[in-house]
Amino acid sequence: METYRVKVGAQGEIVLPLELRKIFGLVAEDTLDLCVDSEGKVFVRTAERSVRPLSDFFEDLIIGDLLADGCNGDCLKAKLLECKLKLSTVLDRLSEEAHRAHKNGQSVKWWETQALSPLGIKKTFDGTYNVMLTTRSIHDLAVLREEELSEIPEVFQNLELDPMAFKRLNGPYYETYRVSFRCRSKEYRVIYTVFAAENLITVLTIGAREVLYDRLNGIA
Repeated sequence: METYRVKVGAQGEIVLPLELRKIFGLVAEDTLDLCVDSEGKVFVRTAERSVRPLSDFFEDLIIGDLLADGCNGDCLKAKLLECKLKLSTVLDRLSEEAHRAHKNGQSVKWWETQALSPLGIKKTFDGTYNVMLTTRSIHDLAVLREEELSEIPEVFQNLELDPMAFKRLNGPYYETYRVSFRCRSKEYRVIYTVFAAENLITVLTIGAREVLYDRLNGIA
């Protein structure tokens, strides 16, 4: 069992180590419960999240992989935390990569991508934000079928208007969100980062939940 020692401040405050915050996906404004058992031991648990970590959305898939590898009991708990910690860093890495690509002129406006050109998209308005795709997200579009691609324009147009209206994912440094769309009863997700000062949205990855898990797990 890992032990983390913290000091109590003058006002009774404590600071959780960064590693713990990453493992459990804790961010500012999250609420914690302090539970005391009959032996006087104190346990901490999350009472209310202001923002959910990326790894929460894939926890069942992580556990499935670990069980298939023969992990159980304490091994399963330890490996689960290890895997969640790795995934928790992926969003910031992808956000930094996408922003750097955009700065280097290696991104394109979403309606100009070759994968969407067969849809004959005609831009009728300009939103507040520019939705930009990099090589990674363009590749994600290229593997989608035409019926799935047909849902993309509406998603991106909604992002142009208000990208922060959708579900926020935690990351220590960047504002990253996810929006979902359905096609033939299957749910797909678009994960993106908002750079509000630049009115910029960089799309990080697009795909079905299981596909995103394999993709992000491979990056981690």
